[in-house]
Amino acid sequence: MTVKAVIYGFGQIGRILAKAAYDRGIEIVGAVDVNPELIGKNIGKLLGLDVDAEVKNSLDFEGDIVFLTTGSYLDSVFPQIKKCVEKGFNVISTCETLSYPEYRYPKLAKEIDALAKENGVTVLGTGINPGFLLDTLLIVLSATSVKIERIKAVRSADALKRRTAFQKKVGVGMDVKEVKRKLESGEITGHVGYAESVMLVCEAMGLKPDDVKEGQEIVAAEGNEVLAGKVRGLKGYGYALKEGEEKVRIEFHAYAGAEEYEEIVIEGDNPVTWRSTGTRGDLGTAAVIVNLAEAVIDYRSGLIKMLDLIPFRPCFV
Repeated sequence: MTVKAVIYGFGQIGRILAKAAYDRGIEIVGAVDVNPELIGKNIGKLLGLDVDAEVKNSLDFEGDIVFLTTGSYLDSVFPQIKKCVEKGFNVISTCETLSYPEYRYPKLAKEIDALAKENGVTVLGTGINPGFLLDTLLIVLSATSVKIERIKAVRSADALKRRTAFQKKVGVGMDVKEVKRKLESGEITGHVGYAESVMLVCEAMGLKPDDVKEGQEIVAAEGNEVLAGKVRGLKGYGYALKEGEEKVRIEFHAYAGAEEYEEIVIEGDNPVTWRSTGTRGDLGTAAVIVNLAEAVIDYRSGLIKMLDLIPFRPCFV
């Protein structure tokens, strides 16, 4: 059976996702966007693909699943999810706070779960991060250990190699005071989802943390560095505490000139150190989503998390 998908949100990420879906053999039946310059346009012509479908400003399509790419915070994305579910669509969303919605939005999580079950569909929040690099991958790599003591994971990305919207999100080239103000007001967010990734790992490994913390620090350029006197980007973190001990820690370094890599260190009875040379985030997000489409369609109805799709349940000591 060919999966039929709608792309909801046809900005830069939505278009990358559409191309990935096409390459994966998924039939794109349409896209939804509010941009008047896109409405009525042919997706195939916009992307140079053999796709005969158009962009509309409403969910006037029939299909199996919606790939939703419109926002990071569940309270703002919820009406769109509700619309998709009530029309009988399964949903995979890049909404970071949907990856572990009980953490920030417990009431909405229950409502989405009930709606999805009522309509016989499945809803999942995922992507490259949260969704894979700093949570799912940690769980999978921990599968070779019986007793785990501590996990630390770092993702590091050169912000100058990312799209302009990402650079803006982490404050590249702005004044320090301006970035502080915009972070406090929510005008820019940096990375969203540190706590969600930490909670995914904790739940999968049976750890009930006493506390979960997250935060972000400004990386400013100094001396003769490029962008001297300006912000290079951000370093963010999230961690889980149990009896005063840090059991899970994740970090995301996203600033101009940062070394490109991911590293995961698992301490336990069978220690693991895994390191890569960096992952293309936008394509990675699209790939994770399209590679989960069939699994989500076939899964039980309701609101699910990535840990529901992973068979391994490693355990902290």
